[in-house]
Amino acid sequence: MRNSEIRMAETRLVQLVAESSHELCKVCGGSKRTAVYRFRHQQYVIDRIPPVLYPVCRQCVYKEVYGSKTFRKKMKERSLDGKESNK
Repeated sequence: MRNSEIRMAETRLVQLVAESSHELCKVCGGSKRTAVYRFRHQQYVIDRIPPVLYPVCRQCVYKEVYGSKTFRKKMKERSLDGKESNK
C-alpha cells in the first residue's frame, strides 16, 4: 500500500462511547435509548478533515459505514462493537 492509502485507511473513526444511553443523534435527529458512538467519515480530500459527529445512534453509524443494503446484517453481527452475536 502507498502512503496515501495507509493514511486514508486510518482516518475513519468509529468508537463506542456508551452501551446504553439516552442521547439526541446528530445524524437522524432522533432521541433513542441505544448505544452511543463517536463517528467521523473517511477523509478523501487531503486539505479537509471531516468533523467528528457525537453522539450518533447505532443504526446511523452502521448505515454510514456499511450502506443501506447490508447494515442490518452487520448490526446483528455487532461487527463495529467488537462483540459477536449469541447465535
